Amino acid sequence: MTVHEVLRQAISAKRCVRILTAGHWRAICPHALGIKDGHPKALVFQYEGDSASGLAPGGQWRTFFISDIERAVIIDGPWHSGSNFVAKAEASLDRIEFRVH
Repeated sequence: MTVHEVLRQAISAKRCVRILTAGHWRAICPHALGIKDGHPKALVFQYEGDSASGLAPGGQWRTFFISDIERAVIIDGPWHSGSNFVAKAEASLDRIEFRVH
């Protein structure tokens, strides 16, 4: 299964995912897949794991180009989200192709 397929499946079922990107393992809840500047991108809520810039208590919104995610595995755990999802999605993605409901 590709990274894109894992993220899409996780969005459909509101499941958490552990991803490896830029040498950092992160626990995320993917919320939307779309296109930014012509490239596939994901809007996620990171609630645990590593980050070069740090992670706010309780987690925070992040975006990742799909091509930058080396591995993605669905994991067990409670769904996490943040405020302003619609505004974040509209600001982060030129076109939303799939999103959580």
